Amino acid sequence: MKNKVYRNCLLALPVLATITVLYRLGILFPTRLLPDCFFHKITGFSCPGCGCTRSAQALMRGDLIQSLKLNPSVLYMTVIYCAYVLSHTAELFISFGAKKLPSLFREGSPLHILTHIHGMKERELYLYILIVLLLTFGVIRFFFELGSRIHLL
Repeated sequence: MKNKVYRNCLLALPVLATITVLYRLGILFPTRLLPDCFFHKITGFSCPGCGCTRSAQALMRGDLIQSLKLNPSVLYMTVIYCAYVLSHTAELFISFGAKKLPSLFREGSPLHILTHIHGMKERELYLYILIVLLLTFGVIRFFFELGSRIHLL
């Protein structure tokens, strides 16, 4: 396997699946394993990453709306991860099929178009989108928290 990122993503699959199963069975609670947010402890405000663990838990329960409300970056990362793994897996299976059964994938056959499927590229853009998403969400949430505190005074 040439692509180390794809290999590492595949290696993460059983770990993520195990965590999800253990959470769904009530054996593992990620919020108990991780320390409290240092930024929140000091300032009383949520940092841009606050809510990621609870968002992941909501996603494991299948509650997409709650996951988005808690922190949209988790759903974004999940979509990018799934698209990356699925596209590379499709490319792997198609290239294997094209090598083993070249007559099915020859030029002019209906399956030939599948040979143009390639795995998703690793791009810095995905990371930049994540950073913008985290910061935008963090700033918006900060002003909502600030507004609720001013309203209470």
